Amino acid sequence: RKRQLPAEPPQTEMRSKVIDNAPVPMDSIYLAFRMCGRTDADYYTTDLLSDVLSNGASSRFYQRLLKDRQLFSAIDCYISGTIDPGLFIIEGKPAEGISLEEAEDAIWSELALVRNELVEEEELQKVKNKVESSLLFSEMSVLNKAINLAFFELLGDADLINQEIDAYRKVQREDILRVANDILRKENCCRLIYRAKQG
Repeated sequence: RKRQLPAEPPQTEMRSKVIDNAPVPMDSIYLAFRMCGRTDADYYTTDLLSDVLSNGASSRFYQRLLKDRQLFSAIDCYISGTIDPGLFIIEGKPAEGISLEEAEDAIWSELALVRNELVEEEELQKVKNKVESSLLFSEMSVLNKAINLAFFELLGDADLINQEIDAYRKVQREDILRVANDILRKENCCRLIYRAKQG
């Protein structure tokens, strides 16, 4: 029997908190966007969207923000794969000499691009191939297979494990654009900024 938990009401404006003199090693930016849950069809599109932005050395964040413009010492993007509606999270640490404002503006510029233009077919295929390889390799371990089967049984259907690769393959460039526009909006964002304590 599926648990029925109360749903959080829709978010209608950005929630923001800036922590000055934070006891952290360096300035940090965290942007968290509400997204669908693990059983939603758009979960697979959202996962691929996060990979386009930040999975590997050919990803947009790495190539444009870290390598080319050298605005960040580290930047990452990932999703929570929880049963309930989850989060699409971006975290970045500006490079030395780069202000938090400049770094955050660069992130929002990249998000605007992925919301306004279709990703290249080759770009999408590359992240699909990575996901498919990862899923196939994970099935080689008996322990991983058992954990995955148990997880999908918890979701209500263990056979879903056999449909994952097809679900990723079906995602089109137009799906990425649609989901990016649905999720990556300022009014759907919870923003946390750490300004590191000096000295």
